[in-house]
Amino acid sequence: MIEQLQFSLRTAETPRLPSAWAYRIYGWLMAQLPADTAARLHEQGEHPLSQSLCFDAAAQTSVWTLNLLDEALAAQVRPLLAGCTTLELHGVPLQMELLGSHSVENGLQLLLAARENPASRTRLWFRTPCAFKQAGRYAIYPQEFLLLQSLVLHWNTAFPDCQLSDPDALDAILRGLRILDYSLHTVSYPIKNTCIPGFVGSAVVEARLALPLLELWNALLSFAPYGGIGIKTTLGMGGVSVEPLVLPQKSL
Repeated sequence: MIEQLQFSLRTAETPRLPSAWAYRIYGWLMAQLPADTAARLHEQGEHPLSQSLCFDAAAQTSVWTLNLLDEALAAQVRPLLAGCTTLELHGVPLQMELLGSHSVENGLQLLLAARENPASRTRLWFRTPCAFKQAGRYAIYPQEFLLLQSLVLHWNTAFPDCQLSDPDALDAILRGLRILDYSLHTVSYPIKNTCIPGFVGSAVVEARLALPLLELWNALLSFAPYGGIGIKTTLGMGGVSVEPLVLPQKSL
């Protein structure tokens, strides 16, 4: 089971917090966890946690989204945050309020839900800086291969009993994907003494696929808000939301 928790965060002076503060929040969370759990999460590789910090203009608050992609980790984190009303970062107290939670039992639940109304065109909103690593370099454009590769990698980490590993099916999905439009700008994400180049904005992806593959692609997209897209999703990068688009009706 995976679980998503969302909290409102603000200081006494302002509701708008920098998205890069998610890295500080990650450090705070690690300090609350048992040392062996924190050590495992610090290891290189895929992690059963993603999180991001975005400003919600409509609600006039910053929203911290925490995705716990492992039931054992969720069992440790949930009690730590229950009833928590203040979070202190480097001497700055943040007012904290739970906005809501949502859980997904397993990958099959997302696969079955994707059958109901699979979209062939989707807008991906990159809410926090997103980047990919390709051939040892940072890639700051959402190529179709990089999008699919990242989604599958995060999915397989969260759902080890529902692995997507058929190379022929994944290759067929890739051949059917095309980025139709994008509105992106580059932005750096500071981590320790490094600024990682990335991008924010949106991109429209079209999927011209046979129905079974279209359903699989939609299941991956529905998982994106939980697992994130790209690198450093544990540290606050790659926070996304997904907007299925309705195609215009053809006139007779």
